[in-house]
Amino acid sequence: MIHFPELESLGLRVAAMTERCDGDCRTAGPGSPRDACCGVLGVPPESLVCGRQVHGVTIAVAGEEARGCGAPGHETALPATDGLLTALPGLPLAVFVADCVPVFLFAPEAGAAGLVHAGRQGTRANIVGRAVRLLVERLGAAPGGVHAFIGPSAGPGRYEVSETLAADWEEAGLPCRGRLLDLWEANRRQLCAAGVPDHQIHLAGICTIEDGRFFSYRRGDQTSRNMALLMI
Repeated sequence: MIHFPELESLGLRVAAMTERCDGDCRTAGPGSPRDACCGVLGVPPESLVCGRQVHGVTIAVAGEEARGCGAPGHETALPATDGLLTALPGLPLAVFVADCVPVFLFAPEAGAAGLVHAGRQGTRANIVGRAVRLLVERLGAAPGGVHAFIGPSAGPGRYEVSETLAADWEEAGLPCRGRLLDLWEANRRQLCAAGVPDHQIHLAGICTIEDGRFFSYRRGDQTSRNMALLMI
């Protein structure tokens, strides 16, 4: 498990992501790797808020009523949700990834934070820009007060797609080199366009396809997932 001090040093209680050695965190329940990892982080696993990720752009603002949604399993997760925001201390948010980008957001002055699942489709549709806008509109954050962390995910040297998808990506003005898409730079640009200062955007720079520490769909991990977890 790795922590992200770039955000935890600003006041987040937890900004972390599990590794392969922590086990598959997609499934829940007593004795599961997910519950064990929550225990290490001091997070009650029954309080987790999770979305039923569909590579869309729906973002939920989670309060006390959402506590535990998705904690027992996929069936109880917030429907068709790929982004989670909250201003409630002690409410843990989680997304599950295996090459897609987990983007952590934190606005210390507003006491608000968010976690976004930004794969190719979500990035194409600017889900991080939408998340920042909701932090501003619903939770009182100022764009200039938002700090972001782009977590371990498919890197620009390894994320190859079809010519058709690459052409669509390029036509949308998103960065690529041939058939290699740059999810990291795309999300960085979108965060900047939403008003997040560039010096407040941090990049893990870890490619999950190359780095064997993490589950990777492109390397054959069809169902196993890393858990990204955030809590104010």
